[in-house]
Amino acid sequence: MMLQDEDNLQDLLRKPVCRSLLRDLTDEELRALAQHEAVPNQQGASLYVTRIRSRSAAFTETHYELNEDTLSLLQQVWGYLRWQQMIRVSCRIGSPQVAPLQANLYVTRRYARLAQMFGANFFPEADDDYADITTVVVPEWHQRKILVFPRAKVTYILGSDYYGETKMATLRMAMHVAREEMRGLGLHAGSKLVRIQQGDQLVEKGLLVFGLSGTGKTTITTDDFHLEPPEGVEVLQDDINFLLPDGKSLGTERNFYIKTDNVSKQPPLLAAATDPQAILENVWVNDDGEVNFDNHAISTNGRAVVPRSAIPNTSGRIDLSRVDVMFFNMRRYDIPPVGRLVSPEQAAAFFMLGESTITSADDPSRVGQAKRVVGFDPFVVDNPHRNGNRILQILRENPHIRCYVLSTGRVGGKDGANITPQVTFACIEGILRDTLKWTYDDVLGYEVPEALPLPDPEQYQPRTHLTQEEYVATITALRKERKTHLEKFSGLAPEILAAL
Repeated sequence: MMLQDEDNLQDLLRKPVCRSLLRDLTDEELRALAQHEAVPNQQGASLYVTRIRSRSAAFTETHYELNEDTLSLLQQVWGYLRWQQMIRVSCRIGSPQVAPLQANLYVTRRYARLAQMFGANFFPEADDDYADITTVVVPEWHQRKILVFPRAKVTYILGSDYYGETKMATLRMAMHVAREEMRGLGLHAGSKLVRIQQGDQLVEKGLLVFGLSGTGKTTITTDDFHLEPPEGVEVLQDDINFLLPDGKSLGTERNFYIKTDNVSKQPPLLAAATDPQAILENVWVNDDGEVNFDNHAISTNGRAVVPRSAIPNTSGRIDLSRVDVMFFNMRRYDIPPVGRLVSPEQAAAFFMLGESTITSADDPSRVGQAKRVVGFDPFVVDNPHRNGNRILQILRENPHIRCYVLSTGRVGGKDGANITPQVTFACIEGILRDTLKWTYDDVLGYEVPEALPLPDPEQYQPRTHLTQEEYVATITALRKERKTHLEKFSGLAPEILAAL
């Protein structure tokens, strides 16, 4: 096939030809097709062990044009698929009231578990040849390669049977569509609605919670903050949201895809992970059939698609009609537990930094070193500076949105005061109740509370652990490092860089 056969190529990309296609399958039928890979367990859940156990970022390529090598590879894949039976699952991304996207998944039949998890993760939709977004998965392919075609809105996953790759290939493309076609921004963030007393008024606050893996994003998103009626929380989304120009945030998923390595210490998530409807991935099963989330012999990246109804404080809603607060969640060892950013430009800068630090799970020899990912989002397709410019535009047009830095690491170095979830929750409660008094810290360059609502608050002040000279030197070096990092992004609005 010649490169100039553009229409034919687009059709083949979106609708691969196969020997036969299974479609319109129910959840029960998909589970039955995947049963040959299931690990028996007392919980009665579908449980699978995969060959690939994490995302294949190093094997991911983005192609706006098809070159000869990529076309040759695709022709080999298409030639193979012509003799295979495939499953197609059609799903909806987002709620039906707000122009949702339709996504089609094609996967070879022997990996029906991926179709089962996809169907459980998103909203069911009538099967259709048409789709806004298409993901084609051939896990048995001898070569691992993830091919992203933004113009066709198609991703090919070759050689990976890890469901997280399938899910995020679909949502990565959806986030790209949000930026390119909806004048919005796809966000790797949890969302929730909080009803809380401010003085004599009960108010509602829409929250977006950002953070890289291991920083507490899911913990903050799903926690009830110990609020009691009429106060309370409503958990909307754990992973991906679309922020629109008017400050609304649209959810994407029907159910949650959670990590299970620490789930035994998080009662709300444990209840969902032990639900019989949960679909578990790379989780240990004891000899007696008991599911053991604390045994990480298979992987520290155990996962589960869990029903949102099994998580406390969820409802059928997935959209925020108004975002009021953004939390940029980090795990650092040199800053206070909370800070308030002073301008949309500064908030856009911290969004672009997407900052945390390397944990022992990443690399024990580099614990504490900076780790930065634009927008706390490892799924940006291209031109990451456009994400920073877009969030700046949205924040300027919605001045009611306030942005905060949360550190969930330690204060005073790796052996300093531990910032526990309870410390973080106390800071969040003070923000939402509007009881904190803020003062500008000219070393950090943003505002901090005059007093933290905590027992022994002084232990969470960097100046308790460092002399003034040491503190100034540490933060000055950090700010310089941050600025140097952002200077790499050609096209980023200069006022974002200046805000640091």
